Amino acid sequence: MFDQQASGADGGGGGRDAGGDEGTHVGAAWREIDRQVRRLARRRATLDADEARLLVAAKAAGVHRHLGYGSFDEYLERVLGYAPTTGRDRMRVATALVALPEIARALTAGTVTFSAVRELTRVATADTETAWLDAIDGLTAREIEHCVRGRKPGDHPDQRPDPQLEPRAVRLQLLPEAYALFLEARRKLEAEVGQAMTDSEFMAVACRGVLGGDGAAADNTPPHQIALTVCVDCKRGWQDAVGRPIEVSPAAIESARCDAIELDRVDGAAPALAQRTIPAAVRRMVLARDHHRCTIPGCASSRFVDVHHVRHRADGGDNQPMNLACLCSSHHLLLHHGTIRIDGVPGALRVTHADGRPYGAPPPPEPPAPAPAPASASAPPPPPARASAPAPAPAAPAPARASSAQVIADARTALVTLGFRPHEAQAAVARAVAHMGDVALDVLLPAALRATSQLAPARSPRRS
Repeated sequence: MFDQQASGADGGGGGRDAGGDEGTHVGAAWREIDRQVRRLARRRATLDADEARLLVAAKAAGVHRHLGYGSFDEYLERVLGYAPTTGRDRMRVATALVALPEIARALTAGTVTFSAVRELTRVATADTETAWLDAIDGLTAREIEHCVRGRKPGDHPDQRPDPQLEPRAVRLQLLPEAYALFLEARRKLEAEVGQAMTDSEFMAVACRGVLGGDGAAADNTPPHQIALTVCVDCKRGWQDAVGRPIEVSPAAIESARCDAIELDRVDGAAPALAQRTIPAAVRRMVLARDHHRCTIPGCASSRFVDVHHVRHRADGGDNQPMNLACLCSSHHLLLHHGTIRIDGVPGALRVTHADGRPYGAPPPPEPPAPAPAPASASAPPPPPARASAPAPAPAAPAPARASSAQVIADARTALVTLGFRPHEAQAAVARAVAHMGDVALDVLLPAALRATSQLAPARSPRRS
């Protein structure tokens, strides 16, 4: 349709003006194409908003059960074509929008895209949604992803991001032989460490093997020679990765600076003299004393070993051998995160968990749940059963169901999500409850929908 409209937009019935200026026709055509693409984008956003409202109502009504599907994920896949991961993400956004009316209205109006809303719902709350909408105005989807990275729900867009909240997802597609090598390498490293490793821990150790050698005992080069930029004032740090700085946590910075080669400032007029944080002779001595292996009890790792300052340099610790101990990279990072603690001197190190438990000791048991209140002593005993009457068969246990108050609240929320005003939803649910009593949500919601037509026969759900 756009080509017909565009061809007449320049005033010439044949697609060119009287002077045969082809440029006028081309200019009108691309402008019309752009106008219609933008119209489709706004329409798509509105459809996404309508879908979100209906998804909340569909799940509350248990539509998948009425259709005989095994789960709501299956319903989304069969009806909307969403794979389980995509369907759950759509449902997460739809549920979050119930409590974010400003973002929901912006999506309905087409002023923000679903991609933007998907990111905003990870961090925005009712108190911060307006500030987040202002902060992402005019940004692309990739810029919005960067904007919300490192933030948690309730954070303001002006707050400093936390690097620990910024995991990067990596998807690998491996041929069978490469996948077998991957599993075997992970099994071997976990056997050395003596415990299971997270994906992040395994990849960090494996990549260090490629970037910094195999960690052999004869190599006295500090393991950290990566490009790490640390701000002198705020102490934040960034690691260079293929030409792009990525902010790292303070614990990662301190862990690296324990045993590294520091270049000092790189923005001066002349290059500064590179310095080791631990003198080469001292480092060689400590590695030999600790047998080139981690000193944490039970850890057998002898690769990628760092030399750690027991008393941190920031607290006045020095490079004396009695203040240095060998740690594997995994335990070293855990220590700087505060998950474990080390004190004492080499040969008599004391390792504890953050709560003071000896390393490896089980956590304290949770306090027992309060005992249920005893039955009232004044309650009359049940009457004795008649001897001639046969004992009744035990009743089948009733299926677990949400409380009536919760069912009523869910029904109201579903009606409001469908577009009814709160007072209409409340009146319709009250009328349905008066007729049906205490019933499940999938029974109450259709009755409440029928009640809305009785309250206002010509009424249809309002548009947001």
